[in-house]
Amino acid sequence: MCCELFGGKKLADPMPPYLKLLLEKSYEIIPGELYNQYRLEVEEEIKDSYLFFEFSLLEEKPWSALCERTYPLFARYIKAKLIDPTTAYGVVVAIFHANKCHLLKGEAFLEAYREIEGIDQTTFLERVEEWLSV
Repeated sequence: MCCELFGGKKLADPMPPYLKLLLEKSYEIIPGELYNQYRLEVEEEIKDSYLFFEFSLLEEKPWSALCERTYPLFARYIKAKLIDPTTAYGVVVAIFHANKCHLLKGEAFLEAYREIEGIDQTTFLERVEEWLSV
């Protein structure tokens, strides 16, 4: 995808559209090296146990890697922790990208999947069932 003309040349958008959409769902962006401190402070402040799911994401990874590996792993992980994998309520997804950590609510992480895939809730529920059956 090209985004602008620069010196008569088109420059490629450095961020794939799926990655841009996913990271735009962040409720907070912090320096990656501060993540552990952030997590401890949140757990102490809230006194509730939020489940954190962490992964690093390089721009070079195609959507298929995230779609075929990360989302199914996410669903199985939170299901094992007794959280509904169709809503992911109470989960914080920490995506490490470049030198930043993008924090998303679990619900936003799943919403991004549905938007990127262009699927409705019914189709999404079928996918979750497939992920859990593996």
